[in-house]
Amino acid sequence: MPVVPAPAAPPASRRLDYAFLPIVFYAPETSLGLGGGFIVYDNAPVELGRPRRDDSIAVLLEGTFRKQFIVNLTGVKFWDDARYQLTEDGALVRFPNYFWGIGNDTPDSAKDGFTQRFAGSRTSFGVRLGEEIYAGLGVSAGLYDLDDYAAGGSVASYVATHPARGSTFGLGPFLRRDTRDDALGPHRGSFSSLTATVFRQGLGSTYSFAQLEATHKAFVPLGSWSVLGAEAYGLYTPGDVPLGELPALGGSSRLRGYFQGRYRDHLYLTGQVEWRIHVAGRFSVAPFAAVGNVFAGFGAVSAGGTKYAGGGAVRFSLKKDRELNVHIDAALSPTSSGVYLNLGEAF
Repeated sequence: MPVVPAPAAPPASRRLDYAFLPIVFYAPETSLGLGGGFIVYDNAPVELGRPRRDDSIAVLLEGTFRKQFIVNLTGVKFWDDARYQLTEDGALVRFPNYFWGIGNDTPDSAKDGFTQRFAGSRTSFGVRLGEEIYAGLGVSAGLYDLDDYAAGGSVASYVATHPARGSTFGLGPFLRRDTRDDALGPHRGSFSSLTATVFRQGLGSTYSFAQLEATHKAFVPLGSWSVLGAEAYGLYTPGDVPLGELPALGGSSRLRGYFQGRYRDHLYLTGQVEWRIHVAGRFSVAPFAAVGNVFAGFGAVSAGGTKYAGGGAVRFSLKKDRELNVHIDAALSPTSSGVYLNLGEAF
């Protein structure tokens, strides 16, 4: 899995390629889980030095020993020499989980269980305006249902002022710039995205709130054997937000080592770095570190109470010519730890 450009001309019969996903995974939020699925992607040759714009579709089914069930469909489609782009992310979820309340200093004693049921879809259509820049409109729709929570707990306190079940429907613009050489396993380039989505009762939404999301990822090759990756991320959700849409610190992608949702609030700011080092054959390792926190809003942002975590990953590529990786991450924070087994890159 050396970090070098893909061969200039793979055989024509390999234009479409596929991979079956791992059937065993683990995360602190799910415990041990079993899953299956596949990804089909365009593997046609591209001009040397030009970012890949590959059509792809992935379907994943997961079940865990905590009786959590997820069906997820993601895909991207390009037309007219990548002038137009369509993306889709749909999910069906039944997910027993925990909630500690709002804020970056909620006590462990506030831990409260609940079950979230969700069906939703996020679709976007964009047009390329300039060199690797896309602008367009996104539409988000979903159905939420919270159940199995105790009277007088953290969840009951939240749903006393926010409906426990209802619908969401929102839309808004986005702007993206993507110069990564390969979205599956980037060696160089960057990805930047700004998205604004407005949910209003007049649009058929039970909840009235907004989502403002900003992401910037950058990848720098260090010789032919390693890549340094960095990400800055922010999510702001002012308004009457369903519990499942509150920004949640932690998880298998950002601030690994914290239980995803251990801290929630209306604003989440975080950053991370990862050094992906090729070892031998299809194996590589990746030490990483991250910082971040949640806040009530931009006026409450401060360095006090900053959360931080770090760890390392072992990665194995399922393909010889593309970096479609399975990775196991071990992460540690001052108050918790996590082990994650998953497909693809953390960011």
